[in-house]
Amino acid sequence: MKPGTRLAIILASIILFWSVVGYFVFCGDNLKKRAVEVAELALKASVDNPRSVKIIGISQPDSVFGREYITMDEKMSISMMMMKINEKVMKLTDGLENFNPDDKEISVLMERQMEAMSVLRAMTPQTNDNVVKSFTGWKVKVEYEGKDSGGKPYHSEYWFILDKEAQFVIKSFEIPLM
Repeated sequence: MKPGTRLAIILASIILFWSVVGYFVFCGDNLKKRAVEVAELALKASVDNPRSVKIIGISQPDSVFGREYITMDEKMSISMMMMKINEKVMKLTDGLENFNPDDKEISVLMERQMEAMSVLRAMTPQTNDNVVKSFTGWKVKVEYEGKDSGGKPYHSEYWFILDKEAQFVIKSFEIPLM
C-alpha cells in the first residue's frame, strides 16, 4: 500500500464520520421544527373557526414510542383538568338538576369533556409489559383560545401525534381547559 493511501483513507473516514454526525444533528432540529409547523396547520384545520384561533403556547416536540402516546403523569394531569370541568358543569347546572339541553355553552363544554375522557381511555395502554418500544413519532401540544361556531370563546389544548418524519398527523384530540 502506498504511504499516501493510508492517510487518504483515514482522512476520508474522519470526514465521513463528522458529516454523518452533522447530518443527524441538523436533521433532528429540522424534524422538530417541522412537527411544530404541521401541528399549527393541523390545529387551524381542526377547529370550527380557524380565524379566531389565538395560539398561547406550543410544547417542544416529544418522542413517542410504540402506541403509548400518553404518559401516566399526563394521564393524571388530564384527569384533574376533566374533574375541574366536571365540577364547573355540576355547579352551573345544580348537579344536573337544572340542565337545559338548549344551553349551548354547557352542552358544548360537556360534549368536549366527554370526548376528551373517551380519547384518554382509548389511548391509555391497559398493560405495562415492560417491553422496550421503538420510536414511532412525535407528540406536540398546542394551547390556544378560540371561538366556536356560535361565537362563544373557549380555551383548549390540542394534542397532535405525528409520524417519524413529522409530515402526517396520526392522531389528534382536544382537551378543554378552564
